[in-house]
Amino acid sequence: MIKAACYARVSTDRQEQEETIQSQLSELRDRAKGDSISNFLEFTDEGYSRDTLARPGLDRLRDQVARGDLDRIYIQCPD
Repeated sequence: MIKAACYARVSTDRQEQEETIQSQLSELRDRAKGDSISNFLEFTDEGYSRDTLARPGLDRLRDQVARGDLDRIYIQCPD
């Protein structure tokens, strides 16, 4: 069984209000399901700019990767 995760981030209040994070997650979920993956973790960060890598959701995702708990990560834009 593949262990997978989805990660989504928005950086501004306006993006948060427009539910951009939900639209990202929806696309990532669809992609995972298209790959026949139905069970995956979701990590999000709202209001964090791309200039900092200190983000709670990303930190939790990194911890999972460091432990070898994940085989696959779905993310829209790796920057």
